[in-house]
Amino acid sequence: MSKIAVFGATGLTGGLVVQQALARGHEVVALVRDPRRLTTKHPRLEVIGGSPIAASDVARCVRGADAVIHCLGIGGKGDGRPTTLVSESVQLVLDAMQRQGLTRIVCMSNVGAGGSGTWFANRVVIPLLLRWLVPIIEDKDRMESALRASPVEWISVRLPNIVEGPAKPVRVSADGRGIGLSISASSAAGFLLEQVSSSAYVHQAPSISN
Repeated sequence: MSKIAVFGATGLTGGLVVQQALARGHEVVALVRDPRRLTTKHPRLEVIGGSPIAASDVARCVRGADAVIHCLGIGGKGDGRPTTLVSESVQLVLDAMQRQGLTRIVCMSNVGAGGSGTWFANRVVIPLLLRWLVPIIEDKDRMESALRASPVEWISVRLPNIVEGPAKPVRVSADGRGIGLSISASSAAGFLLEQVSSSAYVHQAPSISN
């Protein structure tokens, strides 16, 4: 079993990553701004209060871990303004990982990052109908650039609309085409967790859906 550092553990998907990791016998260390928001309690769960963009807090969270799962997001649709939260946090995690000798990070990204998905979605639907997604995808692009520039084993999992619901079979696409419009948070969490020990998508950015 592994010790996994989780960022974004109070989000819908991140919370399920924590629960599923514990159910599979892993140890979990979660960095959250407000520990009271993480209602899961378990003897193998350590909750650290702190900021995902404070280097000392990030270093504390990843210390002694075998892998990192980064599920941080700005929450919902955000406010439409540019953001660097995710890319800034991931860069700090990468810096801490290299100092401490960690090798594996799994990040939550969006279909649309890196030009993934269909031309129609990227050039028409998102700019005109889902404009709130633009700054989120731009930040995920910066995050993926940081991952590619790092020497660690990274996997960036690009997700469509995340919905509540049970785990279902997952479709995987290298370029974001040919997949569905949504994925259940439980399915997404399970796939993220599987990448901790799998070499199938190392140094890749698969898009997934149900």
